[in-house]
Amino acid sequence: MGALRLTAAQVRELRALSGRAERLRQGRYLAEGDHLTGEAIREGAAEALLLMEGREARFPDHLRCGLPVYLLPERAFLQVSDTKTPQGIAAVCRLPSLAGVPRLGRRIVALNAVQDPGNVGTILRTADAAGFTGVLLDESCADPFSPKALRASMGSALRVPLCVLPSLSDGLRALTGYDIIAGALDGSPFYSRSRTGEKVCLLIGNEGAGLSEDVLSLATARLRLPMRGGAESLNAAVAAAVMMYDFVRIWEENA
Repeated sequence: MGALRLTAAQVRELRALSGRAERLRQGRYLAEGDHLTGEAIREGAAEALLLMEGREARFPDHLRCGLPVYLLPERAFLQVSDTKTPQGIAAVCRLPSLAGVPRLGRRIVALNAVQDPGNVGTILRTADAAGFTGVLLDESCADPFSPKALRASMGSALRVPLCVLPSLSDGLRALTGYDIIAGALDGSPFYSRSRTGEKVCLLIGNEGAGLSEDVLSLATARLRLPMRGGAESLNAAVAAAVMMYDFVRIWEENA
């Protein structure tokens, strides 16, 4: 296999990638585990592989990809890993150049201060599955390249074009000809909505506070999902999934 070794300083640098600021400084992140490593290789995001000593026989396909492979003692791998029981493989990936707002395509999900990384990753996974063409996030959102968000996205963060901006409202103002649909508890019934055009941007707000007023003011429609039971609202990722797939249903009916 011709595995390489890392210095203690290099291990410390990799360990620091658990923090958002350090990921930005280094311009890279870790995709850990069998599945995410495979996705990173397939999407061309991986620059090198990290392998725990003694796990060489478990990942023959990954190790044939032609990338440099660094062999780490178990203790060093555990220092780098974000999981309690790591599988023993990870990909060192370069952070992508984030697409500008106009390059996100015709079907966008925009996230306003969605702070749970599991929600961010799940929304990315659903957007990928539903055929949405891009995700716009503000800097108050959880980092889509954090370990938890990456695991929740199951690799979709590597495929879906992303744009992260300081202000979501500035990003929305850059959209031309879009129906900007806000999920809001004070909105009109979602399933009775008017037909949208080909270009749609679905707004999803913070888990507790919802959408900020400056973002809501840019919506062309405010829509609410029906709440038949005692719950006041849905989890942000669940609400996003319900709405995305109903848009898919309409688009396919009119294809």
